[in-house]
Parts: sequence; C-alpha cells; structure tokens
Amino acid sequence: MAQTTPRTTQLGYQEIVNETGRVFRVGETDRQLLGYPRWVVIMAAWVVMCLSGLVEYTWGALNGSLASAHHWGTAPVFWLFSFFVAFESVVQIGSGFLRNKGYLPVKWAVVVGGVVCGILAYGITAYSTSIWGAYLGYAFFGGIGSGMCYSSAINIVAKWYPDKKGWRTGFVNGGWAYGSVPFILAIGGFATAGGGGTLSATATRNFILTQGIIMTVGISLFALLMKDPPKNWWPSDVNPLEWAKNKRTARDLLSNPPAFGHYSLRQMWYTPQAKWLGIQYALYIGCSLFGVAYYYSFGQAMHLGSAAAVGGAAGFALADGGARPFYGLLSEYIGRRRTMAYAYSGNVVFQLLTLWAGLEHQAVLFAICAVVSGGLAGANFPMTAAAVADYYGENNNAVNYGSIYAWKTLGGSFAGGLAALIMTGTLYGSAQFHWERGFFFGASLGALGALVVYFKCAPPTREQWQTALAKAEAAEAAKVPIGPAVV
Repeated sequence: MAQTTPRTTQLGYQEIVNETGRVFRVGETDRQLLGYPRWVVIMAAWVVMCLSGLVEYTWGALNGSLASAHHWGTAPVFWLFSFFVAFESVVQIGSGFLRNKGYLPVKWAVVVGGVVCGILAYGITAYSTSIWGAYLGYAFFGGIGSGMCYSSAINIVAKWYPDKKGWRTGFVNGGWAYGSVPFILAIGGFATAGGGGTLSATATRNFILTQGIIMTVGISLFALLMKDPPKNWWPSDVNPLEWAKNKRTARDLLSNPPAFGHYSLRQMWYTPQAKWLGIQYALYIGCSLFGVAYYYSFGQAMHLGSAAAVGGAAGFALADGGARPFYGLLSEYIGRRRTMAYAYSGNVVFQLLTLWAGLEHQAVLFAICAVVSGGLAGANFPMTAAAVADYYGENNNAVNYGSIYAWKTLGGSFAGGLAALIMTGTLYGSAQFHWERGFFFGASLGALGALVVYFKCAPPTREQWQTALAKAEAAEAAKVPIGPAVV
C-alpha cells in the first residue's frame, strides 16, 4: 500500500514510499539544491566528457606517429590501447564506491581525474622513448584519470533526471566521442603538412602536451559546477506514484519503468541480468572500439588519401557521439534493450561494408560507411548506462554501472591487442596486417552482442528483485564476496 511520510526540513521536502518500499524525496527544486538549474550540471558533465574522451578517441589517429617517432612495433602500440581500456574500466568501480560513500564528492573526483590524465598521463607519454613509459603514462594514468571523469559525468545524469534520462544520457555520453574531432583533424592536418602520414617526433610530443593542458584546465573548471542531488531525490513536477497517468510527461518511464528499489551492488549481482548486461557490453565494445582503434590505420594502409582516412576517423567519432542522443530519444519510445539490439545489428553490416569499400579502394564510400558505422557504434554506452539506472535505481548507480563498465576491459582487449594478434599473428613487434580477419572478428562480436542484449537483458521481474534482496541479505550475514560469481 503506497503511503506518504512527511518529514520537515529546512528545504521542506517529503519522503514518499511506494508499494515496493522505494523512497522518493520530493519537494526540493534544483535551484534550491544547487543555486542554478540542473541543466547546468548536465552541460558541465558534457564538457568534461568531451575533454576526457580525447585520451581514447584520438588514439587511433595518434598511435602511428608515436610508433614511428620511437620505432615501436605495431602490435605493442595496439596493446597499449587495450591496457588503457582495462585501467579506464576497472577504476570506475573504485571511484563509484568512494562517491557513493561520500568520501569523494563528484567535483573532486573529476578534478583529480583531469589532473591525472591531463598532466601525469600525457606528460609521461610525451617524453617517453620507451614503450614501457607509454604503458605507465597513457595506459595506466590515462586510463585511471579518464575513467574517473567518465564515471562521474555519465552517472550524474540519471541522478538529476531520474524520470527522463534517455536522450540526456546520450547527449552527455556523446561528448566522449565527438569531442575528439577537432584534435583528430589537427593530427591529420599537421601530418599532411609535414609531407607524410605521421607527425615528427617533436610535433608528436608538442601535440600531446598541448592536448594535456587543454584537458586539465577545461575539466577542472567545469568540474566545479558538478554536484550530486540528495539520495532518493525526485523532481516535484512528476508524481512518483501516479506518473503512468500522464503519457506525455512520463514517456520515458512508460517505456523504461523505474526500478522496484535502489539496489546495492550486491543485490544487483544477484539478478541474472547483471552478468548478461556485462557480457553484451564486452562483446559490443569489442566491435565498436575496433573502429576507433583501426579505421584510421586501415584507411592509410589502403592508400585512400588523408581525406578518406581522416574523414573515416574524425567522421566516425563525430557520428559516434552525435548519434547517442538520438538513441536516448528512440529508447523513450521502444525501450533501451530494443534500441541497442537494432543499433548493434546495423553496425555489423556497416563495419563489413567499410572493409569492402577500403579493399576496393573506394575512398568516398569508405568514409561514408565508416561514418555510418560510427553513428551505430556508440549506442551501447548511453543505453547501458541508462538501463542500469532503470533496472537498479539511481542511488548506487555510480558503483553499479561501474561494475558493468568494468567489462569494457574484456571488450578493449578484443578491440586492441587481440584484434592485432588475429590480424598479424604476433603479440609483439611489427608485422603485415590481414585486415579481413580483424573486421570479421569485430563484426562477429557485434552480432553476438545483439543476440545477448535482445534475448537476455530484459528488466528484472518483481520476483527476481525479491529473490535478489533475500540472497543479498543472507550473503551479507555470511560475508560472501560481491561479484559475478554470486549470480
């Protein structure tokens, strides 16, 4: 039986409890809590994503210059990308835990992340002549810093917009990809002006240092505008108990109903959906990040000209990020799961068309297919983030989504080092690339991801929620560790 429990505070909010026991804190406006509208927080998070995403999305255009400048082998350079993804993914569990516990406020998590990836990571990478220095700088510090920024920025959306998180999550998440476009174009332009396909050693170092300074300053400034709402906060203009009566204002909720409660990390991993969400995430990331890591190099290898190569890479990133709000909007009508499955399937087709166009030396067609593939490649990032909040609530979303995002470690190894191994036959050193093997490998991962998300990732049922609560309570009493093994 739904009930309202008034509780008087200085800000005058009420706690409303629904029939499943979920608490909604209603009555405070965003201006009361922040001093400015909540959309300012979302815009600040977007800028942070645009800048912190440079570490990942400029890599495909920059790695050739690094390898050439320091005579590093092709395979270890692509393994750098895999290790970066691993650290960027795993750190989000820790930063999410500290944020949920109140030990690390969101703005300071972002400031620290910006300094780590913009100064430590890029400073070490810029001056590294050894591949191991680059592993410490780009992979380790770059992964940790950008991961802290990503986790903080993407999870704040659902907290401020629990009733309509779809396109807003896509908008903020999109900055991670298309924020890199001006830098990718600059890399291509400088390389062309230098008379070759790569930057000189000095130009590479200066470019990395400049990018690091821009990242650090921008991220730190906009982080100061970021603040989480109180736990259980709900906008006062949407009735938390009767939202279904207003189909216009509650369109997102109708297609993506709110969770039965705010799951803890342990409770979440006692639902079967958790592991399948992680599996589909890893599979599709292997497909989508293949384009990030290899389209630029493939375009160069096929001698398609700088316009096609840069167009494929920059256009890929622009479409990748630019399409993400569209997926959020589409998911308000057909749900997160269907949106992901349809986008995944489309990317499989266009990734193979990109391969065909490149092998046929059709520069314009290659660029078009790469751009369309990019537009389809980014669907899993905002939609999985939104789905985790839909399925498991917003209160613990930072650590809950962080535990799903950690599966990107596996997907990154698919897209970087493992794909390089499949195409070259070596784990270390330079070798000839057999591009068909890699493209078909990436497309196969995408197809598997589409099947998993469509058939295995439906929202938890009420019975599954109750079972998860009971199992978690028993496990906590027995001090069982948290993780996929408990599912």
